[in-house]
Amino acid sequence: MRNLVAQFVVLVSIFAPTTAQAQNANAHFNPRSNHDLPQIQRLRGKRNLSLSFISRGAATPHLPASANSTVISTTCPPDAVGAVCGYVPVPLDRSQPHGAQIQIFFELYVHFNPGAAESAILVNFGGPGVGTTTAEGGFAQYLFAANLDVHDLLLVDDRGTGFSGAIDCEDLQHGINLFDQEETSCAAQLGNAASNYGSGDVGRDMEAVRAALGYDKVDYFGASYGGMDVTAYATRFGKHLRSIVLDAPAGTPELNELARLQYRTHSDPRMVRLDCQRSLNCSPDHPNPAGELTQLIQIIHNKPVEGDSFDAYGDPVHVRIDEDGLLNFVVTYPSGVFSSTGEILAAGAALKQGDPVPLLRLGAEGSFAVEGEYGDPTINSAGDFFARGCVDAKQPWDWSDAVPDRQEEYNEAVSALPGNYFAPFSKSAAAGILFSTLGAECLWWEKPTPSSPVTPEDVSYPRVPTLVLDGDLDNRVPLEETNKVAALFPGSLALTVQEAGHETVGWTFCAQSLVSEFVENLALADTSCVSTPETVWPAVGRFPLLAKNARAAEVDPSGSNEAGQGERKVASVAVATAIDSLQRFYIGFGTDGVGLRAGTWHLDFGDTGYLLTLTNSVFSSDVTVNGTVLWGYDDSFTADLTVSGTGTAGGTLHIEGTWLASGPVGKFAVSGTLGGKNVAVLVPEA
Repeated sequence: MRNLVAQFVVLVSIFAPTTAQAQNANAHFNPRSNHDLPQIQRLRGKRNLSLSFISRGAATPHLPASANSTVISTTCPPDAVGAVCGYVPVPLDRSQPHGAQIQIFFELYVHFNPGAAESAILVNFGGPGVGTTTAEGGFAQYLFAANLDVHDLLLVDDRGTGFSGAIDCEDLQHGINLFDQEETSCAAQLGNAASNYGSGDVGRDMEAVRAALGYDKVDYFGASYGGMDVTAYATRFGKHLRSIVLDAPAGTPELNELARLQYRTHSDPRMVRLDCQRSLNCSPDHPNPAGELTQLIQIIHNKPVEGDSFDAYGDPVHVRIDEDGLLNFVVTYPSGVFSSTGEILAAGAALKQGDPVPLLRLGAEGSFAVEGEYGDPTINSAGDFFARGCVDAKQPWDWSDAVPDRQEEYNEAVSALPGNYFAPFSKSAAAGILFSTLGAECLWWEKPTPSSPVTPEDVSYPRVPTLVLDGDLDNRVPLEETNKVAALFPGSLALTVQEAGHETVGWTFCAQSLVSEFVENLALADTSCVSTPETVWPAVGRFPLLAKNARAAEVDPSGSNEAGQGERKVASVAVATAIDSLQRFYIGFGTDGVGLRAGTWHLDFGDTGYLLTLTNSVFSSDVTVNGTVLWGYDDSFTADLTVSGTGTAGGTLHIEGTWLASGPVGKFAVSGTLGGKNVAVLVPEA
């Protein structure tokens, strides 16, 4: 997955800068600040490449001949190379068609073969609140590049996002006040318009743009909350659909928010279990991952852990991990490429042995507050997140009631649920304000008039070619929900992509190629790639306080190993020290950080890869590691380390292998000397 970024593109303006702004200011990270952007976009890539997938020497871009006079042409943003742009005016409130208008912005990339386009490909990667053109355009161009011979690519900002009148509520957008005050203020700012941003209106906006540009058919790709866009459109304008592709889609209008929370809590143990079972480091030490996770949750529920730690940037953070913190900061929002997911079991085992350091660090790295910095509202609008999501959701309260009454109704609905409804988590943690998002966080929103629902009353789902994808590591919109979505669309093909997280096209070449092929041919010839992990994400088996508690490295049969078991354990610790620091970089993309127990690391961007320098870095308390690690742009991994401390006789080690490479899990080859004896051992790469 990371290879894809390295080889092809850094997507300009695609990851929401709000994340970087919040983190660089040492603010709490709000997980909604890059909500539902494909993972590949958030990872930023390894090289600063800027490729145009559209140009191909085509003539000056132009509107299709079928476009009508309602289209208002406009100059495209500078990064929309090869596009033609415009607005289509629609009523803000469709009950008042001659009242205030909202301009729906689009970017159109025209196919390069002669003749009329076979269709327009509509794309939405989710949100709510995320601008399609401002935050997702580059990846959309990449994803559908192979289809642009005969299909146009049509990127449209949903109302309230991007350049379609992005909602900008200053307090809520920038986390200035307490959350309830921010949300109340934003709803008041919009007034009656607070009801006018539901998915039903978004679907009708998309139809207005389609009709204005004169396309008879569209292929609609919707990921995550983009599934709501597709559902709203398909149940109203299905005759204009050529195909549907859904990737980890929300989109079951009859499903209430508490049921969605249940699906998410039930998916967490599966995510942890699969991540560990596929790792050569984790699986030997944790034969019952789901059971261990349940036990850790109970331990934390009974006795929270509190202490000082450091985030991925090396900044000090005071952490208190209760069950809410464990659910929200560690489990629900995996850091990096499932770094927290792959470390939680080992951190739990360390805690049971009296060592809270690894768990506290996971809490520090995942910590966020409800109030957060969203940055530029045209890229990610906090106001639209609630204006859209809250009115779409099936809430357990009456919108005409005052907030205290809504809170009571919400509490009563939660109280009526079975005690194990959110197992392995408690009802109080799962239904709390941090985890509930579009449930309890909507209590202070307003719905002055009925909003346009996701689906009309006389709902009918069209029979068109439909592909539904989800990753088996997805705990944001997990399989339990996406399978319900797939069942709504007659004859749909549902596929589960192994070792993919939320939005599969951001994780694997397999998913990307299947999506492109399906749009091209309306069928798939071979889907076997979904059944084999493309990349196995690194996980940790143990956090040994002392080197003697580490797992001994395997003797390399091709070498001349003289080291005994004790120094082979030190070799494992040395590898873990290097990888642990590299993981911290990958979580935050900062250039400086600290070791697990002591020491520092610094990262430089080299011509051939990332150069990581370790200074007195300590993973196990009795082994100190100094040296350099080169993580190549080709996924190669080379390290030269000096090892010292009371747990070893000391020496130097050379490590070669790969990291985050596709294919089966390999092993690092470790050579050198410890205590004057030759070392030739192997350590799993993941």
